[in-house]
Amino acid sequence: MTRIASSMINSNALTDLQRAQRELFDAQRKTATQREAEDLKGYGSDARTVVSLDRMRAQAEAYKASAEELTTRLDLQDAHIGRAADVVGTLREKLTNALALGDLSSVGSDISAAFSDLKSSFNATLNGKYMFGGNLPTEAPIVADSISDLANNPLADAVNSDARAVQVRIDKSRLVDEAPLAHEISQEPLTILRDLQIFAESVDGPFTDNPTQAQQDAIKSALSQMKSVYEGLIEAQGKNGRVLNETDAAIERHTSERDLLESLSANITDVDLAEVAVQLNQAQLQYQATASVFNTIQDLSLVNLLR
Repeated sequence: MTRIASSMINSNALTDLQRAQRELFDAQRKTATQREAEDLKGYGSDARTVVSLDRMRAQAEAYKASAEELTTRLDLQDAHIGRAADVVGTLREKLTNALALGDLSSVGSDISAAFSDLKSSFNATLNGKYMFGGNLPTEAPIVADSISDLANNPLADAVNSDARAVQVRIDKSRLVDEAPLAHEISQEPLTILRDLQIFAESVDGPFTDNPTQAQQDAIKSALSQMKSVYEGLIEAQGKNGRVLNETDAAIERHTSERDLLESLSANITDVDLAEVAVQLNQAQLQYQATASVFNTIQDLSLVNLLR
C-alpha cells in the first residue's frame, strides 16, 4: 500500500512559492532599473561587448568635452586677434591721413593708444589664464607697461618669448594648437610701434604738425610694413577659424558616435518596458496564486479530515 506523505506536498509548495517570489522580485527590479541585469555577470557572453561599448563611449565623450572647451576658447581668440588686426588697420589709416594732411602731431597719441589696445588683445584671459600664453598661462605675454617702456628696452624684454605652444587632442589621431603664441603674432606690430616711438624720442622727434622730411620718411617706412603685418594677423585669425571649424566637426562626429554606442549598449542592457510590464503582472498573479495554494496546504491535516 502506497503511503501519502504530506511533507513532500508542503516542500513542493514552498519551492513553488520561492520561485514565484524570485520571479516577482526580478520583474520588479527590471521595472525599477530598466536594466536586464544587476551587474555584468547577468549579461553572460554579452558582458565583454557591454564593457567595450562603454569604454568607447567614454572615450568619445572625453574627446567631445575637450573639443567643446576648445571651441569656447577659439571663439574668444577669434575676437581678440580680429581686434588686433583692426588696431593695425586703423593705425595705418590714421597715419596715411596724417601724412596726406601734412600734420603728424597726433602720431604720438595714436601709437600709444595702438600699443594699449594690442597689449589688451594679446594679454586677454580666460578663467584667469592668458589665452596667448601657451604653456605659461599665468605669465603675461606682453610685459611692457607703456609705449615708452617698449621703446626704451629690448623687444625681448617687453615680450615673454619663453612660452611654447600647447596642443589639445580632439580625436584619437588629431592634435591641434589651442592658440597662437602672443610673442609670435605680436612681434611685428610691436616692432613698428617701437621704431616709431624710438624715433619720436630721438633728436628728430617728436612728430609735429609741420613734419620734417625725416619724420615723413619714418611714417612712410612704418606704412610700408603695416600692410603685411595686417595680413599676417588676418592669416592668424583665419588659422584660428580653421581650427574652430575642425573642432565643431569633431564635436558633431563624437556626438553621433556616442549616441550610436549608447544605442548599441542599450540594445543589450535595457529592457523592453512593455514586455516587463506584462512580466510583472504575470509574476504578481503567479505569486498570489502560489501563495494561496501554499496557505491552503498549510491548513490541511488529518485532524481536520477526521472532524
